[in-house]
Amino acid sequence: MDKIKYIYSNGCSYTEGCGLDNPVKERYSKFLADKFGAEDINQSEGGGSNQRIFRTTYDWISENQDKLKDTVFVLQLSYPVRNEIWVSRTWKDDYGNKSHWHGSQFGHDGYTAWEHNERDTSVDKDELNFNYIPDNKSSSEITWRYVTSLQSFFKFNNIKYIFFEGDIKLNPICKTAELVDFDYFYPEHFKQSAGKRLTPCHHPNAEVQIEWADKLYKFIGQIW
Repeated sequence: MDKIKYIYSNGCSYTEGCGLDNPVKERYSKFLADKFGAEDINQSEGGGSNQRIFRTTYDWISENQDKLKDTVFVLQLSYPVRNEIWVSRTWKDDYGNKSHWHGSQFGHDGYTAWEHNERDTSVDKDELNFNYIPDNKSSSEITWRYVTSLQSFFKFNNIKYIFFEGDIKLNPICKTAELVDFDYFYPEHFKQSAGKRLTPCHHPNAEVQIEWADKLYKFIGQIW
């Protein structure tokens, strides 16, 4: 494998390191980058949707085209029910970054709504309007469209990458999934690997982070 200078990671709270005492130093992406002697670039965000993951990944790609041949992309898929919407007012994430894009979830208020801390009223299950929540097949199609698009870009440009799932296995129950090359998917999902070794907020603990970095490192070595 050519010299790797950057490990780019993106996902939701599982990749952000939710529940760790010091996420930046204790999450798997840091340990994985250390194994390569590379820089850890982690753009994940708790509650982030697959839409956000792929939007921000493409943004980073467009802004760092000179780094692509030296980068391994490690992308964790989030829950398909999540999405995001553009709102005229901005908000700041935990790292001080401003954005018009607000995390949301299908089915709130008859269409969608941004996160509860950005709204005037609370968000709870009683507000869900199931006329606007995609069924399993539609949710699957939404997710695999994103994967197929980015995977095609990676292959066309000879960029190193892997995917994995944070929590539940996403059922490839639509024709779109047939376009995905699952050889580049690590076969175990992150939370599954943790078992009962979880933080108080039910995410993989510090011990699991180290193990997960080892697993992904070996997997990257096998396919690249």
